[in-house]
Amino acid sequence: MKRKLFALIAVLLLIFTIGCENVEYIENSSDPDESINIYDKLENDLPDLNDGDTPIGEQQTFKIVTDKKTVFLNDESNPASINKAITDRNAFLKSKYGANIEVVEVASNKVADELKAAVASDMEYCDLLSISAKETVKLFTAKLLTDMNTLPDFNAENTFFDKENATSLATNQTFYMLADPTALVYEDMYVFFYNNDIVQKSGKNPEDLVMQGKWTWDAFNEIAKASAPDVYNKVSADLNNDVFAFGSYHLEGTYPLVMWTSSGEKMIKDTYKKPVAFSMNTDDVVTIAEKLMQSYNSSGKYPFEEQHALNAFLNNRLAFFCHNLDFFYALRDGTTKGSNYGILPIPKVNEEQDGYNCLVSSDARVFSVPITVANDSEDRKRFVSAVLSATCASGNNTIPKAFANHHIGMYLNNNSEAVMFNTVIDSLTFDFANVFGSSIYEIRLHTTAAIVDYLDIGSGLVNSINYSKAGFDSYCTTNFN
Repeated sequence: MKRKLFALIAVLLLIFTIGCENVEYIENSSDPDESINIYDKLENDLPDLNDGDTPIGEQQTFKIVTDKKTVFLNDESNPASINKAITDRNAFLKSKYGANIEVVEVASNKVADELKAAVASDMEYCDLLSISAKETVKLFTAKLLTDMNTLPDFNAENTFFDKENATSLATNQTFYMLADPTALVYEDMYVFFYNNDIVQKSGKNPEDLVMQGKWTWDAFNEIAKASAPDVYNKVSADLNNDVFAFGSYHLEGTYPLVMWTSSGEKMIKDTYKKPVAFSMNTDDVVTIAEKLMQSYNSSGKYPFEEQHALNAFLNNRLAFFCHNLDFFYALRDGTTKGSNYGILPIPKVNEEQDGYNCLVSSDARVFSVPITVANDSEDRKRFVSAVLSATCASGNNTIPKAFANHHIGMYLNNNSEAVMFNTVIDSLTFDFANVFGSSIYEIRLHTTAAIVDYLDIGSGLVNSINYSKAGFDSYCTTNFN
């Protein structure tokens, strides 16, 4: 399985054998010795900046502009476990580098105008940006970002950063966007929710299949057909009353990309200090897409999206429902009914695939550095680079655990659900084509649009890819390579 899943399962299975039916997590109950060890280790591993011209130990403001300030500041609206992780991190940043964290909340779509005004006035803006990936791409195309590879001591392959996603948005020799779970992106990932009353009619438990590594699209189709047999046997379904196998809050244009990402294959990958190029053989693309079409072009699919699909799921008319993870809060509302809904990762294409992959929306936050930092002194750039690295290093050791512990303690009912939730958040996947394609036409047309048009309207997949190749190659050569 992917990343640390086996280790996680082993630990939680050990809990099972102890005989406790439910996992009870208490906020702020993490082992204090473990927390101390994390920061002791980081103290030694992170770069020491005191050999520069300016003593780094002096207090300096480190300003972050973000669309959600509670990601970086202790706030009463945060769960206690996340507040603790943030507080400890900020204290460490101050102790290690003299960084006083200042956070300014700005809507993602307003940052470009503010940054342009700062550039025009030759004024500082901030040290770090953390706004939606979609808006960050727009800052990139407007040349409003600093190449992080020009920051002293910065290395996105360093163990400080999330090894699965950190370099996924690299642009060859340049690096403008850092994908990192520290920015609390989990709520923007797409997952499956399911109605247990409906799904149990199939006689199979999808959670068991997940843990066995057998939760594939074929398994999904089998359970879907057994859970909602009537719509598969009708010439024309009753859209207002029939129970459907599956639906999605974001259907056309989005669900096909969620399905594609589940395969673990990327049409653009390995772009860190390597040319940005189409990475797959078109025959392989076609093979995967045809496999996905068997699950998408189905009479079990509920044909409406957004509120219509949401209402159908809440009214017990959908077995499976694809939505962002933050929908979980609405489902687990504390009532008995809430316990009937479960959560699953998006299925794999086949059992041999290495783990599960749940697409992160381009609305999720990423890290970037504004162009104004490019004019800073070398010592200041070292400071920015070091604090960014330390933010991710400390956050990657504490934020995911705090996020999981909060949900396990507040919303989950038993050990199997705890294992499932951790499996889901462990499957978080950023995708270059999805992120850059959200705002760059030439990339979208050659990659994500080809998949979407094939699954949604049956367009010729190979023709779409070949038709857009010249424009894609030209854009990459001019802007990345």
